[in-house]
Amino acid sequence: MKSFSEMVGGSRSIAEDVQSPGEMPLADVQILTSGGLRIPVHASILASASPVLESILDRPRKHRTSAKVIPILGVPCEAVATFIRFLYFSRCKGEEMEKYGIHLLALSHVYSVPDLKQRCAKSLTERLTIDNVVDVLQLARLCDAPDLYLKCMKLLTNRFRSVEKTEGWKFLQDNDPWLELDILLFMDQADQ
Repeated sequence: MKSFSEMVGGSRSIAEDVQSPGEMPLADVQILTSGGLRIPVHASILASASPVLESILDRPRKHRTSAKVIPILGVPCEAVATFIRFLYFSRCKGEEMEKYGIHLLALSHVYSVPDLKQRCAKSLTERLTIDNVVDVLQLARLCDAPDLYLKCMKLLTNRFRSVEKTEGWKFLQDNDPWLELDILLFMDQADQ
């Protein structure tokens, strides 16, 4: 498994990238990823970047002596590393957005990071295809990304014959009849 520094694109840690040693306190929190990676971070930076993380950090711990660990599970380790880097530096590389945009949209929604959410929605809009539009539509609905949702609906309407042949559409029909109905109603209104 890659180290955290390899995942964030260098040999230095986030703490080292922020300021030279001695100018910033040692990391006081760890982010735990699905792959077991522990990313050392600063509570003050997490709290200032995300009200959700601030709330998590403000919760009392069962054991005062235990280190504060925040699990961020269910997404690739590299996506979590990219998310953490965004919290520190407010930037994300294009190739990271391309590779982890869907994961970053979910993380930005869950942890209430609106700037990242907006960037993810824009990036996903630019990368919409017939094959991914249904999946992106479902995520846009779950993550309350109305502009992305509308772009997906328009692509579905304009290219429905192609979209209905995809695995995503078949899955949607089997598992989300309400969204299928929303799509069909949107298409009907667009025809009028």
